[in-house]
Amino acid sequence: MNKLSKLAFKIILAGWACLFASENLRADPIMAPVLGAASNYGQSWFPETFLASQSFPVGDYRDEIFWKLIEQTGGSYSYDMGRTRYPEHLAQFGLGLSIMINNGHPVYDDGNTPHSPEAVDAFARFAADVVTQYPSVHSIEVGNEMNSKTFAIGPGWDGDLQSRAKSYAALLKATSLKVRQANPSVRILGGAAHSIPLAWFQVLFEQGAANHMDAIVIHPYTVPAEQIQRQISLLRQLPGASELPIEVTEFGHKNAAIAPAHLVKNYCQMALSGVSRIIWYPLDPRGDGLEPLMDKAGTPTPVGQSYQMITREFLGRTVINAAPDPFTYACLFDDSRLVIWGEPRTVTLAHPDLRAVDVTGAPLAPEGLRLSRAAPLIIVSDEAPITLGKTLILGAQFVVADSVDQFTFPGSVSQDPFERFVRQGGREFELETRPGQERKSVPWTPYLGSDRDGTVRVGADWVLPASWESGPIEVAFRYRATQPGPMKSRIEITPSNSSVDGVVLTVLHNDKPLEQFVVTEGTDLTILHPDLKPGDALEYVVGPGETARGDFTMIRITLLKESK
Repeated sequence: MNKLSKLAFKIILAGWACLFASENLRADPIMAPVLGAASNYGQSWFPETFLASQSFPVGDYRDEIFWKLIEQTGGSYSYDMGRTRYPEHLAQFGLGLSIMINNGHPVYDDGNTPHSPEAVDAFARFAADVVTQYPSVHSIEVGNEMNSKTFAIGPGWDGDLQSRAKSYAALLKATSLKVRQANPSVRILGGAAHSIPLAWFQVLFEQGAANHMDAIVIHPYTVPAEQIQRQISLLRQLPGASELPIEVTEFGHKNAAIAPAHLVKNYCQMALSGVSRIIWYPLDPRGDGLEPLMDKAGTPTPVGQSYQMITREFLGRTVINAAPDPFTYACLFDDSRLVIWGEPRTVTLAHPDLRAVDVTGAPLAPEGLRLSRAAPLIIVSDEAPITLGKTLILGAQFVVADSVDQFTFPGSVSQDPFERFVRQGGREFELETRPGQERKSVPWTPYLGSDRDGTVRVGADWVLPASWESGPIEVAFRYRATQPGPMKSRIEITPSNSSVDGVVLTVLHNDKPLEQFVVTEGTDLTILHPDLKPGDALEYVVGPGETARGDFTMIRITLLKESK
């Protein structure tokens, strides 16, 4: 990774720690993000699909126009088909959109992603012509997931991360200069990243890319909603990123049952992260398995109903973080709309004006309401303000510590009750923050790694142990009790289906083994600690079996007070 020394990254982390501490406690309201949809009109323009989308309504679109369909022999441009004229139809409804320009042209660089000065200049000229042709285009998105090899191909794009970033920075600069000259009001969206790869952005900013974009684009498909604030806060600490808006121009989910909650959770947490624009992918079925907002007949799907609920209840309102503790997630919009989920407990509506709906907007009976980790509750009030502890009462909280909800990167002033480290041969080694995508075969998001080994790594809700001739390398979590028992450990652990022989989970109390399990499939365990004393150490150690092949393992450790 170019110039991203350990010292430099620790400095970045120190700044991030202060920012996240203040962000996590922040009560200053911010505006709810714009919500839009990724349409497919650049590939197939069907007026009836567009009209159906207006029943939601969709007020902001993200789409594309193919260069090869428009630039003719001799360099002239022709917008003579539905796939290239659709922005006119949106303009008739007073609608705007961002256009993603990514693909090459057969006349330049053999149709590959532009790299030569001639092709880069032609690409930039085309982008400038699009914004001249269509005033409804409010933003040009330069490229699509350019940190991957899926959408950027050919010379200059097939090398390492540094060379790819250099090629992208040149394309971004040329496009920005010509588009801004053609129409200074059009925004340039840059970065074009799948996930949140800090190594990619670090190299881009070293190339001066921040000077040529008005907002950073990320597609955080691989980031759980509950972790998005931490990772975006870390991104903002990279030199060049602190003042730029961030837009999520793609995210979605393949599971139709999970997609509605996924949209609502992410809208809440992205809002608290300062994301200014959020685009669900896709609007209608694309054949790639991701859940659309509407089916082929134009009828809203369940996640489409969630989109409608957000549009109806949250847009145009201010939002603050209303989470009462680390184990609960909550967004309060204008004191009258609350999104809340987390560790299960009762919810009581203590004012007659408050009512509850689910993530699709369907009414819920006020009796028997409970929080859950999976699906947020939405509380709506048209008169009385929603105030935790007054108009809305949460049941008792028995959680003392949780390895997912309280995950932090080293250097943070936020308190992580778990010390996370690796152990080999009885020796302990620190875990340090890795930026993501800094080398092959690592996550494209920030994670924890160790100098002891290039394989072992740790995320908020997962671990990957390792094994070498020198012995297994285990991942350990150490919790020190701050209050007397009785308490219990709840461990949710699921090795990958690719694991050859599962993983070994060992639980220790003051260095003495309590339990050991060979885990080969998803398992929930509960271990009682009847006489835990302040200062006592509980350790949870995940190691490989005979082999570490395929041992990526999801894990969550929760400490709870035993209720009477």
